[in-house]
Order: sequence, then structure tokens, then C-alpha cells
Amino acid sequence: MRKHTVCGLAGGAALLLLAGCCCLGGRSEEKQAPARAVAGASVYVAPVPSSVERIAVMPFKAPTELIGLSMSDLFVTELMRMGRYQLVERTQLAGVLSEAEIALSGLSDARAVELGHMVGANGVVIGTVDEFDTIARSGQTYASVGISVRLIDCESSRVLWTATLAERADDPGVPLSQHARAVVRNMVFSLQKEWRVQRQVRRNR
Repeated sequence: MRKHTVCGLAGGAALLLLAGCCCLGGRSEEKQAPARAVAGASVYVAPVPSSVERIAVMPFKAPTELIGLSMSDLFVTELMRMGRYQLVERTQLAGVLSEAEIALSGLSDARAVELGHMVGANGVVIGTVDEFDTIARSGQTYASVGISVRLIDCESSRVLWTATLAERADDPGVPLSQHARAVVRNMVFSLQKEWRVQRQVRRNR
């Protein structure tokens, strides 16, 4: 059974691995594995039209501030690539929240909505890093990452979509930082696929 632990990394190793997360965005697209819909991804999109355009991505809840901030940054990068939303800059968020506190303890939906209003967003994304570790199997070490996120409408407090994905790398040589990026990309790709399905359903009504 997969264990949902994140603290298996020593502090110095975590710094190096998560620094790699930040650097991945600079790699060329040819070096990145193509995003794919994943059977293990759990995605829900509310079957209602949404007027949410400007969103704030809060630091994800995680056992360490560095992991929480790095994973939320990866999610921001993929949302920017998608081009569906306008994103609140991190500098604007810094003026109204304690990133360290949020990364360690998380946010209630009500508090997230309050912060969203404060930075002029009409939607907020909050998330949790459920797993960020390596798993030993048959003498090999595999990266394993799991995250769950959701978007909340700041006006109605309705959850507009949720996505959860936990994956172990197929190959033992994949760095944890690279695998984290792949998990986030696959999650957003699965989310996009569900958006298209919902849009087509509404058109056919």
C-alpha cells in the first residue's frame, strides 16, 4: 500500500530537489514528456457555467513551506500555459498572507475566499501536497507525488472544480522534481479534458 508521507527527504536533499522544480520551467518543450490524461486522476467539474476569470493560487498545504510553495508554483506555470485564467501575481498575495503559515497549516474555504476578495480575484485555488517522497521497490528508488486542488468561486463560495492525482514514476532514474512537474501537467491536462466534455454537454442541451 502506498504511504502518504512527505517528510522522508532530508532537509538538504529537499532543497536541491525543489530547486529543480523551479528550474524545470526553463527547459525546452522537446525535453518534457507530453501531458496526458491519467486513469488515476480524479477530476470533477461543476456542470454550470462560470464567470470566474481572475484567480489566485494560494501556497499549497504541505509538511514544509518549500514543498508547498514549489508545488503551487508548478501549478501556476501550468495554468499560465493553459491560458484559461488571469492569475494574481505572487507579490500581490504576499501583502495579505503569511505563505509559511498557509503552506504548513492550509486554508479554510472561507479564509481563502476572503483573501481572494482582498487581492481582487473572483476565484481562489487551494491545494494539498499529499505525497512528495521516494519509494523503494526491488532495490530501486521511485519518485512518488500526490496532490489535490480545488477552485472556489469567491462570490458564491461554490467549488467549481476539484482534481486529485497521485502517481509513482515509471522509471527509477526520474528525479523527484521532474516527476512532480509531470504529475502537475498530467493533472491539468485531465482537468482540461473534463472542461471540454462539460462544454460539449452544455452545447448539446
